[in-house]
Amino acid sequence: MIASVKASLVNINDVSRQLLLCILTAQNASQENTIAPDHSTAAKPITDKQLTELLSQRERLIKDLFKHSTTKDIGLELTLVNEMLALDTELTQNSQAHKQALAEQVLQLKKSTKVTQSYQRY
Repeated sequence: MIASVKASLVNINDVSRQLLLCILTAQNASQENTIAPDHSTAAKPITDKQLTELLSQRERLIKDLFKHSTTKDIGLELTLVNEMLALDTELTQNSQAHKQALAEQVLQLKKSTKVTQSYQRY
């Protein structure tokens, strides 16, 4: 059972790293589009579907871990659990930062639309 707990934690951490990379990639692409909107980036953009699939996979892995493992078995892999918690914190922080950046971009777009509309009146 301990080997499966360790494998589950390793899988959770791997998926968490993939999610973090996707979020950071999306953040960087978003910032590059803000700075130079005419230049397209060479990196392939991450789709909402891909993010959703990774999130659901991670959630399923975490639920399965706690459903099929005892607290004692999980406690034996404290290093991996701590890594999972650190990745979770990092995911939360980066998600919030990306959400804020997107909200600011939406506000800028709305402002520019209002300016354009006001100029069109004349």
